Amino acid sequence: MAAVTVTMAVAAHSGSGGPAPDATSVLLLLGLSAVLATAARSVPGLSTGATGLVVLLTAGQLVAHLMLSVSAHHHHGVMGSAMLGAHVVAVGVCALLVALAERIGPRCVAALGRVLPRLLCPTPTSGVLPWFVLGGDVPTQRSAVIAVSVGRRGPPRV
Repeated sequence: MAAVTVTMAVAAHSGSGGPAPDATSVLLLLGLSAVLATAARSVPGLSTGATGLVVLLTAGQLVAHLMLSVSAHHHHGVMGSAMLGAHVVAVGVCALLVALAERIGPRCVAALGRVLPRLLCPTPTSGVLPWFVLGGDVPTQRSAVIAVSVGRRGPPRV
């Protein structure tokens, strides 16, 4: 949510006549992203519900606009109508992206949970391993180590 907010703020600011961010702006925006992410996780009302989301996104757009304006040295006091409209659209796009991510995120994680183990740990080609039994009787095959060892049941004699 924080990265999308900052990215959309840069797009809205640059797309409506503002300058592209310089190195100072990027560092300030990274800090803003960290603050937004921390606020979203730690403040109880902001992480759930549409109202908290819109408040957080709007605050993120406003602070990002101020950071971009101050670091670019074009103090224009009041936002122009194109700049204001672009930031309002950015809030709407961010809200839509966050809502979509909340909806499809768990499905993507579940799909990755089913696919990645198969890709990273392929099953052996010879079938089920002899010491892994899913059910039924224990197989009668014994390994060579067990066959030559002497089984002693009980404590040693004193």
